[in-house]
Amino acid sequence: MDVVSIPKPMFDVVTPNNNEQEFIATAVSLGYTEIVFLTTNINHIKPLLSSSNHIRVKSAYLLKDVAELQRARKNFDYVFAKAERKFFELKVDYIICVEAADRKDSFHFRSTGLNQVHAELSRSNNISMVFDFNALLYSPIIVLGKMSQNAILIKKYHLDYSTFSLAKDPLLMRSRSILCALEAVLKL
Repeated sequence: MDVVSIPKPMFDVVTPNNNEQEFIATAVSLGYTEIVFLTTNINHIKPLLSSSNHIRVKSAYLLKDVAELQRARKNFDYVFAKAERKFFELKVDYIICVEAADRKDSFHFRSTGLNQVHAELSRSNNISMVFDFNALLYSPIIVLGKMSQNAILIKKYHLDYSTFSLAKDPLLMRSRSILCALEAVLKL
C-alpha cells in the first residue's frame, strides 16, 4: 500500500487582538504565504487589511454553538470548533483544544478530547485535528503526553491533522519547519 503524503498548509492560525499588522509582518518574516485570523466574534467583519504581495489574509471563526454554523460558513473562510461531541458531528474544518479535557487523567491513559467515537466522526466528516504548539509552552510534559496519545488515534484512524501556533502574540508564532518538527516528534 502506497503512503500518500498530505500537503501541509503553508499558513498559520493566530488569534489577534488589534495587532493584525504585527502578525502579518511576523508571518512574512517566517516565510508564510497565508495567515488566518481566528475570532470568536460572529459579527466580525473579514479583515480589511489588504493582502499584500507577500501574504494572503483569511479569517476563521471559533464556533460556540451549533446554530451558528451556517452563518459562520457564509462569513468566514474556515470554521474551527473545540473538541466537543456536538462539533465532531458537524462539518467544521478544524477541531482545536483536543488536548484539553475536563476529566482527570487515568492511571493507564491521558484524558483528552479525542476518543475512538470522535475519531470515527471526524473521519466521516473530513475534520482535521489541530495540534496547538503554544499549549506546549504552559505545561509541556502533560500536553506532550496527551498529544502523543492523540497522535496514536490519528494514525490508527487515518485522520487529517495540522499543527498551528494559535498565537495570541506575534512573538509566539513559529515557522512551519518548527511546527513540522513537532509532528515528527509525535511520529506523524
